[in-house]
Amino acid sequence: MNAPSWMALLLLVVATLLSNGMAFVGSPNNLIPYKQSPLLSAHQDESSSDGQVDRRSFLSVPLSSVILAGLPSGANAAKGAAEYDLEYYMRDLFMGNKKEGNLPVSNAPPAAPPRTLREPLLPLLLDDELQSSIPIQELARVTAIPIGALAEQVIAFRSKVAPAFQASHPWQKESVTDEYYFDLTCYALWKVASATIQDYAVRDKFVRSIGSRLLNEMVQREFLSKQSITLLNKNDNKLTDLIPCVIEVLDKFQSTAYCSSYRLGDKNDEERSGLKVFDELDDEEISSPNGAGSVNCLVSIFDPASLGGSLQITGEGSRFSPDFVGPTLAALFERVGAKVDFESYFVDPVYRPNPKDFFPNERFYQFTIARKS
Repeated sequence: MNAPSWMALLLLVVATLLSNGMAFVGSPNNLIPYKQSPLLSAHQDESSSDGQVDRRSFLSVPLSSVILAGLPSGANAAKGAAEYDLEYYMRDLFMGNKKEGNLPVSNAPPAAPPRTLREPLLPLLLDDELQSSIPIQELARVTAIPIGALAEQVIAFRSKVAPAFQASHPWQKESVTDEYYFDLTCYALWKVASATIQDYAVRDKFVRSIGSRLLNEMVQREFLSKQSITLLNKNDNKLTDLIPCVIEVLDKFQSTAYCSSYRLGDKNDEERSGLKVFDELDDEEISSPNGAGSVNCLVSIFDPASLGGSLQITGEGSRFSPDFVGPTLAALFERVGAKVDFESYFVDPVYRPNPKDFFPNERFYQFTIARKS
């Protein structure tokens, strides 16, 4: 059939549809439309004298009957992908489907009142003067820039971006004890760090040093139980030995109000979570020369106090974002004499039909603990 004939037939089909008010797909109980004529029956026009099917009568057969002829009835079969695609595209052709691709970003859920961060960990994470906390001290050590000069840069940058941060997450007081002001200060400090540390290997060293010092301070200041301190001072630990230590460290972050809660292990596998996150087979993987040599551990931190700044930096195209839990746990896992790598991701637990909407509340970590070669 040449193009003009095809277009003419399509126009006649459209006219038939509009005149009959037909739907392309019938009710769930009957795929054949209510108004139908058997496609293969001899439909004679009164003016036809030779008993042949008249063209006008043939074209009066509803298009839905033509499309659906040969399909089993709804009692014997359900619509498949092809039928749904056909319905979607034909409806879009004649009536137009709801447009989804150009939806604007929805408004974010309203921010909860800020938590109040407190001891024992807060003075180690950040201090109002930006002098004594671990990140500013480690940044000064790694870059060989005086702490005072770095603090001035952080304060200047923080003042510059404060209005934008406060619009979405208003703090109640300008102190790092306020969750949202803590978040803002973390963002400013890591932006100064990214400007002063260009080498990616040195950036990793900076982050790792924060975790190592945090863990050492917890041990030295006896923030942990005597049992955990004894274990962490040993060099021949097993992964199963360290599970109580991991939980204690996570509890400290939660009691400091750095996060609202946490999850240790796989949420879909109760046998690999909490106190059962590691087993004897994992110990063998790390210690035995015959083992595969690596073990994975999953950790979720909910509503971390540095979430906003981390998301902002990630949105700017960088993975060098504020993080305390990841490097601290990495330093802890290294106490079994293993090499530890980790990645983190942000998770929005709510399904949102608009693909542009992304409002995560979880930082999800995957640790890979491997036997040193």
